[in-house]
Amino acid sequence: MFMKDVLGADLQNFLKSLLPERDLLLTEMEKYAQENHVSIVEPEVGQLLSLLIKITRPKNVLEIGTAIGYSTIWMARALEIGSQITTIELLPGRYKQALKNFQKAGLHDKIKSINGDAREILPNLQENYDFIFLDAAKGQYPEFFKLTPQILKPGGLLVFDNVLINGWVIDLKFPERRKKTMVYRMRNFLEELKNNKDYLTSIIPLGDGVLLCWKKGEENE
Repeated sequence: MFMKDVLGADLQNFLKSLLPERDLLLTEMEKYAQENHVSIVEPEVGQLLSLLIKITRPKNVLEIGTAIGYSTIWMARALEIGSQITTIELLPGRYKQALKNFQKAGLHDKIKSINGDAREILPNLQENYDFIFLDAAKGQYPEFFKLTPQILKPGGLLVFDNVLINGWVIDLKFPERRKKTMVYRMRNFLEELKNNKDYLTSIIPLGDGVLLCWKKGEENE
């Protein structure tokens, strides 16, 4: 968990002060992420995910980018009885750490964890999902987006984290040249969504920017 530059530090700290107090497991995970340089969602984004799950009441949730399971736990705790979340993590070490955290949370029965490359896994998934959350490689968001239509139900919600990339997508100024491709891909992705007639979209400037994409269906076009 790292302070982002999208909102001023004072405003970010104020928003965090309005959050309900997190339990010991979540605060320990936040500390672990900070000390080990693991990117996880900001607590206010975790709260937003929990709220969205409560509102949409999905039966099947898919997460791309488990990391250590922080956002997974926020969502799994909000699920109704009988609902499940499938989460995919590329790195074996983080996958194993997430499994330990799910056990500690007592949520292993609600969570199906997969270790592997989501780009290879998504085309072979047999389930359809009501809610998909993406928090993986930012430069691959356009590719992931193209893989989701066949598995996201009409009326389903697609949520992307970190779409403002520290605000770099605004003025295309970034500190390292190696980030150029990622930033330009994200900027183009956001621009293209403006004219996508299959989704209703909105960006919420929490954390590093959260993109909501609601998939239209025949009954609401």
